[in-house]
Amino acid sequence: MTGYVLRIERCAVHDGPGIRTTVFLKGCPLRCVWCHSPESQDLQPELMFREDRCIRCFECVDDCTLGAISEIGGLPVLNEAICRWCGDCADGCPTDARLQAGSVMTASRVLQEIERDTIFYDQSGGGVTFSGGEPLLQPDFLVRLLDGCKAKRIHTAVDTCGAAPADVVDRVADLADLWLYDVKHLDDAAHRKATGSSNRQILDNLKRLAARGANVRVRFPLIPDINDDLDHVRRLGQFLASLGLSHVDVLPYHRAGTGKYAALGRDDPLDGTDAPAPHVRTDVLRILTDCGLQAAVGGTP
Repeated sequence: MTGYVLRIERCAVHDGPGIRTTVFLKGCPLRCVWCHSPESQDLQPELMFREDRCIRCFECVDDCTLGAISEIGGLPVLNEAICRWCGDCADGCPTDARLQAGSVMTASRVLQEIERDTIFYDQSGGGVTFSGGEPLLQPDFLVRLLDGCKAKRIHTAVDTCGAAPADVVDRVADLADLWLYDVKHLDDAAHRKATGSSNRQILDNLKRLAARGANVRVRFPLIPDINDDLDHVRRLGQFLASLGLSHVDVLPYHRAGTGKYAALGRDDPLDGTDAPAPHVRTDVLRILTDCGLQAAVGGTP
């Protein structure tokens, strides 16, 4: 079985307990305006071009057997109508100015990569985290990977936005040891405006997981002028507490994705937006704590 993988990151410490290997899968049903990994949104592999690293050697023009890259105005320009995303141009780029985001991998290959770090999992109480994109978008592939980890007694976490059919959530819930569950906004209209999709399925799935006693740790991306209203934060805290959930990680907006949008030839929807001010973070943590939640800034320690 094969799936679309963005990258595999080793020695991660903010994606669940202990030292972890994070497997980022490609594809996401949402289009969050603050997304810091826009290269993860499309299911298919993509090419990225970082002009500031290009030395104008035009190796990529020579490497492309389809003739999809041409020299135009002193730059190697990609014709997407011809490109078949083979990655030859990225492989030959001496400065990594041209990169391929994503590749097709077999489940057995991914499991081999995961098993390489078993010693770190054993010593730190860590494991593997499946993230994205949205890992639930490739349910069969994800279940195969979770099955393989379970057979090896490797702790698993699924980092998700929760936008998936209920039966997919149930299949994964039987295998995942931990859920890192994004809740972006409680108001459906505001959620649609910020992500392009309704939050109803997302909130229903969170209720579903809480009712079955799944190990869920909520993640709340704190985005200026989108969901940082303190009344909204209070309602969020009350909602999570009403489900019997106890932990929430506040993830303040950052601008790490700005250069990635440019490399993909897209505009950054939140260009110019700054990270939340320190006093806003403090107020958010206080409100969530007052709701009876264990709240912290950043990922899972």
